[in-house]
Amino acid sequence: MNNSEILQKIIQVLDNNKGQDGWTDLAVIGKPLIDLGVNYKALGYMKLRELLEEYADNIEIKRDDTTHKVPVLYARKKGATQPSTQVQSPQTTLNRPRTTQIPNNLMQWAWMGDFRQVVSDLKNMALKERWYYKVQNPAFPFPILSKYLTYTFFRLSKEQGKIKTTDQYAAFNTGLVNNLYEPIYALFEKNKVQGRQEWYFHEFCISGVGKAGKILASNFNPLPQRAHYFNNPAELIYDTNAPEPQLNWNHIILDNVSRLPIEFLEENKPAGFLFRDTTGMNTVEKAEYFRQLASAIENDTKKFRAIKNRFADSLSLALKRVQWNYKTAIPMYYPKNNKMSLLLPLSLIDDEIIDLALVTEKTKSGAYLGHTILPLDWAYSNARLVTRPDSDWLIAEKIETKSTTDIEENEE
Repeated sequence: MNNSEILQKIIQVLDNNKGQDGWTDLAVIGKPLIDLGVNYKALGYMKLRELLEEYADNIEIKRDDTTHKVPVLYARKKGATQPSTQVQSPQTTLNRPRTTQIPNNLMQWAWMGDFRQVVSDLKNMALKERWYYKVQNPAFPFPILSKYLTYTFFRLSKEQGKIKTTDQYAAFNTGLVNNLYEPIYALFEKNKVQGRQEWYFHEFCISGVGKAGKILASNFNPLPQRAHYFNNPAELIYDTNAPEPQLNWNHIILDNVSRLPIEFLEENKPAGFLFRDTTGMNTVEKAEYFRQLASAIENDTKKFRAIKNRFADSLSLALKRVQWNYKTAIPMYYPKNNKMSLLLPLSLIDDEIIDLALVTEKTKSGAYLGHTILPLDWAYSNARLVTRPDSDWLIAEKIETKSTTDIEENEE
């Protein structure tokens, strides 16, 4: 699918889902786009908004921070209130000023071409590993690797000198190795197309092997280093001598009520609250629904206490598991905060089944804070940035995934 076809499908979905004012809530277009074969993650974008920004000459985006309690992103075709104009291809209309500052978004830095093929090529070159969850989606076959590549670049962009450039070439270390444990590098060439990203992807390579590997070795000495996530190996191990983590109950439970298992919520249903299907809701409707649910839980003291007690029991069980096996606590890089954390398993419904991961951070005092909870697929992809999890609970082939194209715009 080329750029013009993608743009036509985006405009089609925007038109089919626009409100009376002509603007379309981004929260309602993720699934229709996927149904038409346009998956922003499969195309290499971390956010749906970033894909739409690639078509800035044809699509405009606005952010509403004041009308509602939750920020809402809207988009529409430019000139939507005027007579229809011819769709322009982003291949020739984007105007990206070249800069010495490296953006933290891979797709803004380099033209990646067919990103699905890029990810597939990397998968075929790398040491064998499972790069998808329980059920593989043919349209987006390697979601873990796709996110790994984009967020590895994000991390490298934060480290001075990790992404190396010359007048003609650029390269970075993917952090992956082949079956001989030789590092795999991504090689880029200067983009000759005006108005596009500064670089375009050439291929993955091993230093000194093949034409690309020889270009790499000839132009970069020393070779690019892999992303660095921690300074002290002790950061990777949970300190079982520390007191039990302090949790911000209101944030973890009430602010993240949408992440709690529906079965768990039904078991602890607050008095007078009517559960509804949120599938077709837009951002504002969904935010208001979960705000009402959180408020109902908070006002039902008995249910709120029951939920907190279940969380506390689950945390106590997790800490016992850590004492029995230190590998239970899994190190994770948190892109949003650009820092390391440790994940602990939480079982809310059945002690034998892990529902969520608790993100913990060790403070200067030596105590731990529990920051937030993550769905298991988010937890796994963030953990994989550091290393492949060697875990008895965070296992890719056992993780069920949900469609989260709407909430990942504000992923925490």
